[in-house]
Amino acid sequence: MFTHKLNWLNAGNKTANLQMECLQALPSTFPGEEIIALEVGSAYGGGAEMMGKLIQGIGKVYAYDTFVGHPKDLADSPDDPEALCMELWYKEPHHGLNKLSYEYQRIILDEQGLDNVFLVKGRIHEHSFDDIERVHFAMLDLDLVKSTQIAYEALKDKIVKGGYLFIHDAVPKDNLVHLNKYVYDEIVPNKRWEVFGAFPNNFVLVLQRV
Repeated sequence: MFTHKLNWLNAGNKTANLQMECLQALPSTFPGEEIIALEVGSAYGGGAEMMGKLIQGIGKVYAYDTFVGHPKDLADSPDDPEALCMELWYKEPHHGLNKLSYEYQRIILDEQGLDNVFLVKGRIHEHSFDDIERVHFAMLDLDLVKSTQIAYEALKDKIVKGGYLFIHDAVPKDNLVHLNKYVYDEIVPNKRWEVFGAFPNNFVLVLQRV
């Protein structure tokens, strides 16, 4: 696995391994094509950093985040798990709040020459991906059903056949119940997707465009 200087909440678990396996398969699936990978809800940036290293020279990574913290006001209530899911990381000294910032992450990426990683600051909205025509890999890790709905609707027709859509925290069912219901009621039944794998122990559902 690539070493990473930015914090990566999924580092060392199966989600990280699956991301890398799927990304590594893309160049042979799409020979000669520039690979476009998105991390929507990139938090501390380690996942985007890894992807940037993995496809440097053959692709670009776009990392979307507020870079100031979880927009908990979008949850159904202040005490909903969707609102509180990042609090533990923010209180943990190794992660905290300072390492979330755009400026901090941009400096670390630039020090490594990762000019193929683009940080996009702000809340997700219906036009967030207007400048991107084709997507080969997307990780939705927003923790909020409202934000996930917006991101999915804006992205669903841009992901190419054979491309991957990772939805973090969609499983297990009792993790973020609103998100699980939305994903399994609205996304999974859509015939554009095949379930590549559901991994409850690692909180990720992987879909592939067919």
